[in-house]
Amino acid sequence: MEQKQPIGFLFERIAYFSDESVEGLIDSLDEKSLYFVLSQVLEYSHSKNIYTLLESEIISKTLRILNKETNKYDTSGHGTNNVENNQTGDRNNEFNN
Repeated sequence: MEQKQPIGFLFERIAYFSDESVEGLIDSLDEKSLYFVLSQVLEYSHSKNIYTLLESEIISKTLRILNKETNKYDTSGHGTNNVENNQTGDRNNEFNN
């Protein structure tokens, strides 16, 4: 079976395959997927070195709390039913719709 290639990545981590799938993600955001997406946004921003050392410390603590919350909802570590492990490349997640 041929694996579908994503057309882009949100925050360099969440693969998407169509504009409609991004709209689907936006429309389906619930509490558990909010934690997941927010943690991805914070990790992406942090990786771009846009924060001071003090801000990075706060973000690090926030991410640890968010990751605990995400895992509380979903033991697979995905945080949402629409996000899956990406077996290609070094990106972590995919959004399929």
